[in-house]
Amino acid sequence: MIQYLPVQISPNCTTLIIFFHKIADISIMKTRILPFRLAGLLILIVFLAQNSAVCASPVASIVTEMASKLTAEMAEAQDFAETEDETQSDYLSQTGVYFSRPKLVKLLTHDKKILLTFDDGPHPRTTPKILEILKKRNLKAIFFVLGLQAEKYPHLVKQIHEAGHEIGNHTYNHKNMAQLSEEQIRYQLEKTNQLIENATGERPRFLRPPYGALNKQVLRICQSSNMNIMLWTIDPKDWQNKNEAMILGNLDRQLGLNGSFRGGAVLLHDIYPSTVRALEPFLDKLAINEYQIADANSFDSSINNFWAATSPELLKNARFKRHFPAEVSGHDLLVKMIGEAEKVEIPSSMALLKASRNGDLLLLLARSNSF
Repeated sequence: MIQYLPVQISPNCTTLIIFFHKIADISIMKTRILPFRLAGLLILIVFLAQNSAVCASPVASIVTEMASKLTAEMAEAQDFAETEDETQSDYLSQTGVYFSRPKLVKLLTHDKKILLTFDDGPHPRTTPKILEILKKRNLKAIFFVLGLQAEKYPHLVKQIHEAGHEIGNHTYNHKNMAQLSEEQIRYQLEKTNQLIENATGERPRFLRPPYGALNKQVLRICQSSNMNIMLWTIDPKDWQNKNEAMILGNLDRQLGLNGSFRGGAVLLHDIYPSTVRALEPFLDKLAINEYQIADANSFDSSINNFWAATSPELLKNARFKRHFPAEVSGHDLLVKMIGEAEKVEIPSSMALLKASRNGDLLLLLARSNSF
C-alpha cells in the first residue's frame, strides 16, 4: 500500500500507517473488532492533528478510507445485532418453550423455587453419587448430557432416566453453536439425541446450549426438532473453583441464603467430586429455608407454571442450623447469648491454616461456633 502513496514520508509515519491499515483489515472469524478499529481511527486523527506537517496527506487519505469502511461495517453489524430479549421475542412469536434467563428470572427469582440442573456428564465416578443423594431426598433434576459422554457411558444415561430425572441435550462435544453452520448444529443435536434415545427409549425434549450461546439459526433448528431451550440464572462456578466451600459460598450469595432469599435455575456439573461434596450441605440449607425444587416432568410453559411443589428433605445429619430470631422470646439472656454467637464469623482459610500448624484447630473451630 505504501508504494502507491504520492509523497515521500518518514519511516515512523510509514510504520504507523501500515499498523493502522492492518487494523482496518483485521477480522476474527465472522466477528469484526469494531471497537479496536474505531480506537485506531481516533489515534490516527490525533496523530494527524499533531503531525500535520510530517505526513498529513497520506494519513488523511488512510483516515478517510478507514472511516468509510467502518461506517459501512457498523451499519451492517447493527442490522444483525441481537439482544437476548430480541431473540427471545422472535422465537416466542412462534413457540413458547424458550426458558431464557429473563423468563427464568420472572418465574423463579421472587419465590423460594429452585430448578436443579447438571451439565457435562455423565461420569462414572460422580454421577451415581449425585443420583444417590437426590434419591435419598426424593428430588428430581435435569441432566444435560454430552453426546460424547453418553456414547461412553450409555448405562449411566439409562440409570439417570430410570431414576425419574429429565435428560437434556448439551450437544455432542460442547461446541459453541452460535459459531457453527446449520449442518454442524444439526449434527450436534441429532447425534446426541440419537445416543440418548438409544439408551433410554425416549428423545430428549430440552436443550442447553454450551455457554448459553444462541442465535436465530439455533432457535429455528430447535423449533424444527421440537426441542425446548433451557438456560440458567445461578452459576456457582463449580467448573472453575472445584472447591466445595467456594461453591457453597457462591450459592449462598447468589440465592440470598443469608436472608434475602430468591430462587433460580442452578447450573451445576455432575463431573466434579467437589460438586458432589457441596450438594448435600446445599440441599440441607434449602430444606432449612423451606425452598421448593421443581420436577421437570410437570413443566407447562403455556401458563408459566411448572412447579410440582417438592421440598428437599432435611436429613438427620444436616450441617446447617436454622436461624432463630431470639428477640421474639423477650428473654434478655437468650437474646444476648444467641446474638453474640451469630456475630462470630467463619474463620478465614489463613486462620484455619495457622491454627492447624499450631495444633489449635479444634479450639478455633469450637470458639467460632460455625461448624
